[in-house]
Amino acid sequence: MNGHALLALQQLDSELDHLAALERRLAERAAFDVTQATHRAWKSERDQRSAEVQACLAKITEAEAEGAAIAKKRARLEAQLKTVIAPREAEALMHEIQRLQSDSETIDDAELEAMQQQADAEAATQVLDDREPTLLESINQARGLLDSALGQLLDDRTDLHRRRTMADAAITADERDLYAAMRARHDGMGVVHLQGRRCTGCHLDLSAMEADQVKNAPSDELPECPHCARLIVR
Repeated sequence: MNGHALLALQQLDSELDHLAALERRLAERAAFDVTQATHRAWKSERDQRSAEVQACLAKITEAEAEGAAIAKKRARLEAQLKTVIAPREAEALMHEIQRLQSDSETIDDAELEAMQQQADAEAATQVLDDREPTLLESINQARGLLDSALGQLLDDRTDLHRRRTMADAAITADERDLYAAMRARHDGMGVVHLQGRRCTGCHLDLSAMEADQVKNAPSDELPECPHCARLIVR
């Protein structure tokens, strides 16, 4: 059993696992995600302001249409009033004209309010639009830093895969099967070694007798750690 070749393979795989974990928690990735989240929040607010402008324009259009209809009806009643002789009928027409005047003033007030809201929303939209170039520049800078960090990790990973291919070629098919089984059973760390009397897999100390048994095991065998059952290379 070529324990040292298995240990070399294990160390390379552990480095690859470390790189994978490092890639997932890159500070550059977190910074890039923040810039994207900031821009998404900006876009959401920009869309909201745009919707407010459109809603105000719809209110203004509606108010203008209602105002025009009231003005037309009022003009008709005023023309009719000039031809009426009966006092009661004239009084009813005057009352209706006054009501239309009140309605017209209410509509005018609503239109003015909508116009002010439109102006406020457009001003807020302009402020947001002025911010976007800075946000996009932040995204581009963060993306550049992330790409650089990922490029370095790719170089390291490529070198490790090259070395792993060489290490894998140094073991037999049976050893490869055993190694794969131990890695799967022990969360990626199936082959370890002793540091003094401490197992580098579970980080527990072996007793003096257990350490002697490991050290005195036949050279063609790989003993297991009595605590974690990983294969120990002397």
